[in-house]
Amino acid sequence: MMTAREKALVRGTLEAISEYSGAVVRLFYGRLFEIAPQVRPLFKTEIGEQSRRLAEMLGAITASLDHFEEFRPILAELGRRHVEYSVRPEHYELLRTALMWAFGNALGVQFDRETRCAWETLIGIVSAEMLAGAAAPQVL
Repeated sequence: MMTAREKALVRGTLEAISEYSGAVVRLFYGRLFEIAPQVRPLFKTEIGEQSRRLAEMLGAITASLDHFEEFRPILAELGRRHVEYSVRPEHYELLRTALMWAFGNALGVQFDRETRCAWETLIGIVSAEMLAGAAAPQVL
């Protein structure tokens, strides 16, 4: 899991961008579609709505850091749903790359190496949970 310091850095990032998180998330999507134009057709929802959903999910993940075990089933279900949207395992790395780029551009020097590493850890944990959910057999 994450250290108390890593959790504080992740929370601090979201606090720092709270007033313009919608713009940062849109910056993320712009970068994602630039580095991986092949994923653009996977997004059926209007990008403003998609941005709002992602910002909410980042907030929920961050809020759950101290009781992450309770949040794991939500991430597993999210991973299962993403399979239905044709999301493949390699797309998770593209998301990480685009999100780190967006945070770096939005925060500049505030997004230092330590903060970036904290986010890398969190994204790794979240991706692992979602991928496990995606790989689990569907229970009917």
